[in-house]
Amino acid sequence: MAEPRGTDQQRTLAVRVSPDFHAQLTMIAQVDDISLTDLMMKALESHMTARREAPDFKAKVQKALEDAEAQMARTRAMLLGTLPEGASSGESAEGKRTRGKGEASS
Repeated sequence: MAEPRGTDQQRTLAVRVSPDFHAQLTMIAQVDDISLTDLMMKALESHMTARREAPDFKAKVQKALEDAEAQMARTRAMLLGTLPEGASSGESAEGKRTRGKGEASS
């Protein structure tokens, strides 16, 4: 689904390609009678559609969502003062202590 056009609705994405690849993209855009920007958008949309349908990607998304929800639950408990006894607010999802601001790594 395309985002509405407008200055505050778009972001610029710079992509560096070789001169040969740029020439190929330009030729394809000319043959298809579309702008280079439209060609790139179609390619990106096609790739995103394919990734969303791929089982490995779906599994990675599910894991990322579960991790985010667990982090949100820890943050909520920390802010509300409802962390279980003995739980440290400085532990990551793997149970390892994370560095706080200003702490040096070991």
